Amino acid sequence: MKLTVISSANMPSHNIQYSGNTQYTNNTELAADRAKTNNDASKVKAASLIGSAATTLIYLFVMAKHAKKGDFKLKDLFNVDFQNMFKVMGLATSAVIGGLTGGLITDKKENRKPKLKEAIHQFLGNIVTPITIVGIAAKQIEKRKFPVTKEILLSSLAAVAGVTAGVTGGNYIASKVNKAIFKENDDRKLGVKDFGIHVDDLLTVAALTPSGEKIKGFTSKALPAIFLICGYEAGTKRAADVENNLVENKLETKA
Repeated sequence: MKLTVISSANMPSHNIQYSGNTQYTNNTELAADRAKTNNDASKVKAASLIGSAATTLIYLFVMAKHAKKGDFKLKDLFNVDFQNMFKVMGLATSAVIGGLTGGLITDKKENRKPKLKEAIHQFLGNIVTPITIVGIAAKQIEKRKFPVTKEILLSSLAAVAGVTAGVTGGNYIASKVNKAIFKENDDRKLGVKDFGIHVDDLLTVAALTPSGEKIKGFTSKALPAIFLICGYEAGTKRAADVENNLVENKLETKA
């Protein structure tokens, strides 16, 4: 009987580790790769936030310059009157464009499609749908010259309706648009956090309703900052996030 001697040199090292489809021969390589991944992710996050802030400032500059009759001052950037739903839409859209651009430039190619899909969700679900509903409601409230108490009550109802429609209706429309564009399903399941992040819509209500004039100074500063979230979300979306959501949805369906 022939015996085969296996040399220890040909045997795989007990230090070999796997991460996804990548093989590592020791812990040092694994740690280095994880550090690089974290560093890349940090760059994408920074670029998305900076891009969102840059386009927001450009938009504010254009609006402020157009409204200012005399000498322009830096503080005028944060005194723009947002009692017009199209101005608010423009502000939010500029943030999404900047954040998306920053993310596309700095992230991997495989993450481009998820970012574009998320940008559409942000535009339709967080911007167009709720702001349109709130804007129309605000006009109707203003026309009827209600007493202050009734005006506040109706404005609150407009806020609830705008947020609800923005999260559910806007998300549904965005999924259909993404399916038509990318030729694949885009079932973005809603959770409690999706409703929780709509602070921007509540402030939009405050800006567009008749009471908005009283808190104009606050909304003109708060809205530009809050809408940065929309741009950041679009710019930092990754393919891995989509895959994780699909897994979670399947687990919830089985349960």
